[in-house]
Amino acid sequence: MFPKQAPAPKMSKTKAVNEYCKGCIYDKLASGTWREQVENCTSQHCALWQHRPLTMATVTLHRKGGATAELNLDALVDGLEDDDEIEVPAEA
Repeated sequence: MFPKQAPAPKMSKTKAVNEYCKGCIYDKLASGTWREQVENCTSQHCALWQHRPLTMATVTLHRKGGATAELNLDALVDGLEDDDEIEVPAEA
């Protein structure tokens, strides 16, 4: 039989996708944050590719209507973590 293992910690679907993508492609020695590297992933055959986390700059661009591709904002914003880089625009 298989040895007993502790159950995996519970996490949201978004957190699970973020962790999977980060573990798959993120390289600490490469340039860019983990979100930038994941956003630039070219593995479109991956079942999670369309759900991968994007940078806040891309999310903001889509919110303002500056991009033409469809984007699932709920899936992107739901999984933000404390260490994520978020740019807050200065008040005019």
